[in-house]
Amino acid sequence: MNFYLLLEDEKSFLKTLPCWLEYMDFGCKRVADIQEVQENNYILQSGQGVTQLITKVLFDTIDTILLNPGKIDELVVILDAEELDIEERKQKVKEQINSHYQSSGINFDITILVCNRCFETWLLGCKELYPIGQVDKESYFYKYYDYYNTGECDPEEMTVPEYSSETTAKYHFHYLHELLRYKKIRYSKSKPDNVATETYFRGIIERIETTEHLKTFRSFYNFISGKKQ
Repeated sequence: MNFYLLLEDEKSFLKTLPCWLEYMDFGCKRVADIQEVQENNYILQSGQGVTQLITKVLFDTIDTILLNPGKIDELVVILDAEELDIEERKQKVKEQINSHYQSSGINFDITILVCNRCFETWLLGCKELYPIGQVDKESYFYKYYDYYNTGECDPEEMTVPEYSSETTAKYHFHYLHELLRYKKIRYSKSKPDNVATETYFRGIIERIETTEHLKTFRSFYNFISGKKQ
């Protein structure tokens, strides 16, 4: 089978996902262009943010697949829920597709996966990442540590504290950034190397194997596992 993976993310997840697919023995080789697709290949593309993805890039991608019949078996769209409900986010994408292609048939599968709330939310689920000992009150991480325990509680359930004006996704990013900085691990959206390791990834897998947390990551993991070539 051949897959076209379209991500909302422009940086960190886009760079990390190929590593994750390798760790999961996905069995497909990445190619740069649909013309290079043969057998057991995948294309990975950024939707350049959710607004651009659902208003332009999604349609351009579907048009490209339709113009190259037999090349792609499944389009997989992965985007963040952010402030929306998971099913609401999925429904919005489905409605866009159905509205735009109501008079022409799509002869390949389309799967929509949603990350609740963002990629950094999944990264917060790495087992044993949250500090075991007491964090000093003078630490830059303390306000996050004191607000929500992502080691014992589901990162996907973490809301924004009342004192913050950030979106949930931005708060989760800053929480992760400060947590990793506290652990002396460098992380940025443009340089996610330290969270793209197999050890880090296995830590997230261990989380879903030992708890009911990270339901959307589990959906992603089960989907890819079921598509191994």
